[in-house]
Amino acid sequence: MIRRLALLPILAALALVFVAASDARVAHADPRDFTLINANPSVTLTEVYVGPSSSSDWGDDVLGQDVLLPGESVFIYFTRFTPDNCLYDIRVVYVGGGEGVLYDVNLCEIDTVTFR
Repeated sequence: MIRRLALLPILAALALVFVAASDARVAHADPRDFTLINANPSVTLTEVYVGPSSSSDWGDDVLGQDVLLPGESVFIYFTRFTPDNCLYDIRVVYVGGGEGVLYDVNLCEIDTVTFR
């Protein structure tokens, strides 16, 4: 019983470190990060690309190994932003190879993007 009581302060300290680290990640998120919603009832998204509208290079898949099933959403963190730029193109690839693109999305004014 005494050993368990001795572990409580250590566990509490670890919990505080975890919460602080989580808050720091949110606090340092770029304001152009956004929530992506797959509102298409019949397709699964397998890839997501975000790039400045002024560029023809899509960069890397920001969804990684994940997929986004119909009706699901995910918070998109991306690093291909340019300072003082708000307009971005967003490309999604579906299972089977189809794709959809939204052009000139102002990510400084919105924080949710929905593909239908």
